Amino acid sequence: RVNFTFGKWSLFSLSLVPPEIPIIDQAYSKLSNSITVEWAAVPGATSYLLTAQDGESFIETIVTNSPGTVTGLKAATLYKITIRATNSGGRSLPSLSKKTILMPCRRNMANGICNRIF
Repeated sequence: RVNFTFGKWSLFSLSLVPPEIPIIDQAYSKLSNSITVEWAAVPGATSYLLTAQDGESFIETIVTNSPGTVTGLKAATLYKITIRATNSGGRSLPSLSKKTILMPCRRNMANGICNRIF
């Protein structure tokens, strides 16, 4: 971390080291077009990059804290989910991935969670 000061005034602080790799606690879906990911906060991270990859393409979403949701996904598709922590020093390596299949669902009115149709 580098602090830039002028006299007694601190202008700003800049981290030159990327944050540690986040660990995905869980990934789940409430809708058939999105996946929500939960993880523990990483010290020094200012944002997180969630990536859902289906083999052909990927969708990325930037969020500031957990949980984060990746939207615009296709139902009945297997996705590999990863997360990277970011700060002014760069991006961490990607987390270990979680693989999940986004199945069509029927919404449970009691809790809003998707009931999978296999």
